[in-house]
Amino acid sequence: MQLMNFNSRNLHRLSQKAIAPFLALSVVGYFIYHSIQGDRGILAWVQLQERLTHSLGELNTVMKERQELEEKVQDLRPESINRDLLDQQVRLKLGYTRPDEVVILKIGSVK
Repeated sequence: MQLMNFNSRNLHRLSQKAIAPFLALSVVGYFIYHSIQGDRGILAWVQLQERLTHSLGELNTVMKERQELEEKVQDLRPESINRDLLDQQVRLKLGYTRPDEVVILKIGSVK
C-alpha cells in the first residue's frame, strides 16, 4: 500500500511540475505556427511578394501599351497629323481603297 501511495504521490508531483512547461511549449508552438502559416505569416508574405511582382509586370505592360496609344493619338491630332498613319487607319477601319489598287481578300487563316 505504501508503495502505491509513493508512486501516486510522485506521479502527482511530476504532473504538477510538467504542466507549466507543457503550457509554455504549447503557447510558443502556437505563436511559431501562426508566424509561419497565419494570415500575416511568412508564407502569406511570400505569396504577397509574388502577387506584387506579377502586378508590377502587368502595370509595366499596360503603361507601355498606353504610351504607344498616346503616341498614335498624338500623330492623329490636327496640329501634327501624320498623313501616312491617317491613311493607314482610314483604309483599315473604313475599308477604303484607291481606284488603281487591287484588293486581295483573305478568307481563312492558313497555319
